[in-house]
Amino acid sequence: MKFIQFSILTIVSLSFLVCSSLPKKENPTYNGCSLKFKVIELEYTKDRKHHLVFEDNRIKVGGVIYDDLSSVFDDWIRAKKNGKYGFIDLKDKVVMDFEFSLVGDFNEGYAVFRAGEDRKDPRGFVDKKGDLLGNQYYDMTYLFQNGLAGVEINKKYGFIDRNGKVVIPIKYDFITGIIDGWGIFKREEHQGLLNSKGQEKMFIHDKYELRGYYYEGTIVYKYLKKEGIMDSNFKEITPPNFDYIGNFHEGLVRFKIGNKWGFLDKNGKIVIEPKFDSEYDFSEGYASVSIGEKYGIINPKGEYLIEPKFSYISSFHEGLAVVEEDGKKGFINKNAEWVVPPVFDKLNSYKDGVFTFAIEEKWGFVNLRNCKN
Repeated sequence: MKFIQFSILTIVSLSFLVCSSLPKKENPTYNGCSLKFKVIELEYTKDRKHHLVFEDNRIKVGGVIYDDLSSVFDDWIRAKKNGKYGFIDLKDKVVMDFEFSLVGDFNEGYAVFRAGEDRKDPRGFVDKKGDLLGNQYYDMTYLFQNGLAGVEINKKYGFIDRNGKVVIPIKYDFITGIIDGWGIFKREEHQGLLNSKGQEKMFIHDKYELRGYYYEGTIVYKYLKKEGIMDSNFKEITPPNFDYIGNFHEGLVRFKIGNKWGFLDKNGKIVIEPKFDSEYDFSEGYASVSIGEKYGIINPKGEYLIEPKFSYISSFHEGLAVVEEDGKKGFINKNAEWVVPPVFDKLNSYKDGVFTFAIEEKWGFVNLRNCKN
């Protein structure tokens, strides 16, 4: 065995840490657990080349042996080996065999999957016992949200519940997920809002087209290739002056004019001027933005937590954001400090106490759920 200890990694990465614009947090912790670790490089093994060992034995690490790993959903992680997908649990045990050519993450007890290799093959919902929901396939399936899932048959859309029962007829030409109580629908010449009981709130207008999702009491609409915002009663908040408008998150929505991005508030006022080349929605009080090919982080006032200097920064999830520098990824906290150094080739967002990572194309996971505040 060849041991590459975290202390040695620190020495190897010292030039990076000194040159980095972000400080390294001394004695990094998260929810009471120490995040100090070492990477062990294993020799003379076929499939397993690396392993992570944390000083804090409450932190559990899965084997770095998979071709791909998703984030954790419903306590399972979607994994890929030898070209097929299956699922593992947080004890690193295979709980569903690697037999799917295409499968989504579990959400509310079900995962969408494709029955064959071809993209046109039928799709269904599988539960954690491996049973097909309702013994029914569809042309397309969408994940469960708030107890309902969208399905498509013959280019028509509707919703089923977790018993596989059709609760909103499969008759719509377009339908979004029902979020904050309502979804957007289109049916023949009609459009409007639809709730989980199938009740429709019609929007009558021969020039405006509803688009996107219903979020935080707002709807995006389109007119002559420009977009604006309405409230739930179809009253105009912002005229259609924008090339693109996203969905409200934490009271702000991203918009695009020309090639630049900024943010509006719920009164339709520009609160952050369009000066960015790309941006993400606000999450946990911050948004990731880019100028050119460099990413930074701003607060709702448009002030920088981190100026655009990095090749990638994710949104914050549970207090941590993924940052990439010099081709490697790690986690920072909201004080803009490295709490997990950038040593990973790939790194998914921290979610539900777990994160998944890759070193030299092999994936593993870290479970911090036993940590206590």
